[in-house]
Amino acid sequence: MRPRGGYCSRVLLFALVLASCATSPPRREHTPAILEIRDEYMRTHPQGPFNGVIARGEVVVGMGYYDMLAAWGMPDMRERDGERDEERWVYVLTSENQADWLRYDFIFARRMLVEWEWSRGVASGSVPLPDDPRGVTSRVPATPAALGDAPKKGTLRDR
Repeated sequence: MRPRGGYCSRVLLFALVLASCATSPPRREHTPAILEIRDEYMRTHPQGPFNGVIARGEVVVGMGYYDMLAAWGMPDMRERDGERDEERWVYVLTSENQADWLRYDFIFARRMLVEWEWSRGVASGSVPLPDDPRGVTSRVPATPAALGDAPKKGTLRDR
């Protein structure tokens, strides 16, 4: 028996939706503080190369510190590695009930965003990541997420 055309088109549509989610730049909700920083940035950098991305609250590789601040505001945490001239900015986004979260780690080299990673935690259960070389305990879902259970990455080096 041959599947109906509607089934194939639904599978194709689902695959396209998943692909678009996997390649979308990270985005953060607008808060009054972020909007104030963004407005000031747009006034002082009217011809900035990332203005369209910043206006949407998105992040792309190649951005500098001020571009990132205008797009997402102040990070929740900053780590500096002076030996490698790198800096890591961490943002943790939580759900309305504060039970689920997304963690974004943005890595800057020579003041330019070159890479990011993200992971998530869900209220249904989480486990520590055993292979973190820094010894930092992170959390991931106890069961694999829909898009896989490994941290997701974006990088300038992949382009």
